[in-house]
Amino acid sequence: MATTTTTSSDSSIITELQGDLFSDAPEGAVLIHACNCQGSWGSGIAEVFKRRYPAAYLIYHAHCHSHLSTPQTRPVNPTTTTTASKIQQPQPQPRTLKLPEGTALLIPPQPADYHRQPVTVPAPPRGRGRGTTTTTTTTVLRGAGKKHWIVCLFTSFNYGRQRSAAGVILENTRLAVGDLKGQIERMKMEGDGGEGEEEMGMGMGMGELWGCRFNAGLFGVPWEATRGVLEEVGVGMRIVRPVGE
Repeated sequence: MATTTTTSSDSSIITELQGDLFSDAPEGAVLIHACNCQGSWGSGIAEVFKRRYPAAYLIYHAHCHSHLSTPQTRPVNPTTTTTASKIQQPQPQPRTLKLPEGTALLIPPQPADYHRQPVTVPAPPRGRGRGTTTTTTTTVLRGAGKKHWIVCLFTSFNYGRQRSAAGVILENTRLAVGDLKGQIERMKMEGDGGEGEEEMGMGMGMGELWGCRFNAGLFGVPWEATRGVLEEVGVGMRIVRPVGE
C-alpha cells in the first residue's frame, strides 16, 4: 500500500509515494521508466519490468533493434533550462540524436502478459517403482496481475559505462516526455474519447501516469534534476519509490 510523502512544493504536479510501483499502480495506469536504446532491460527496475511484462519487453527489444539495424538521426536544438545548472552540468548544445534516443515508446497491455495459458508439466509417477513419467496440462496466470500500459523513455543511447552524460540524459528526457505527451493527445483525439485506446489496450483505456524515480538509478542522474524537467515540461505523474529510500 503506497503512502504519500512530502513533496518539495504543495503546488507541484508530481506526487511522490512510498510503496511498490507494480502493485500500487491501479488498473490501466501508464507505467513509465527510462530506457537505453540497445534493447536491454538487464538490470535495476528494468529487469523487473522484463520479468513482469515479457511480451512488452519483446516489443521494446524489436523497436530498438529496428533502429540499430537501420540507423536514423535527427538534429535537435536543446531548450535552455535551469535544470542543468542544478547538477552543475553545462547547458546542452545542438547535436544529432540517434533514434530512438529522445523519443517515447508507448506499449499497450499485451495479452500474453496477462491471459491464462496452457502449460505442460510433469505428473507424479503412477504405480510402485515403475519409474514412468507422464505429463499433464494445466493453466497458470502470468505474474503481471493488473493490466498496465508501459512507456519507455529513451533517455540514454547506451548503458553502463557507455551511458550518456547527465546533461544529455536530461535533455533526452525533456524530448521523450514531450513526445509522450503528443502521442497521448493524438490517441485521445483519434480514439474519440478513449475508444481507440481501449481497442489497443485489451479493453483498457489509459489511466494516470505512474513511474519510478527514473534516471536516478543506473543512469546516475539526481532525481531532483529529472523531476525539475517534468515540472518544466508540465507533465504530472505519481512517482513511487521503495519504502526506506
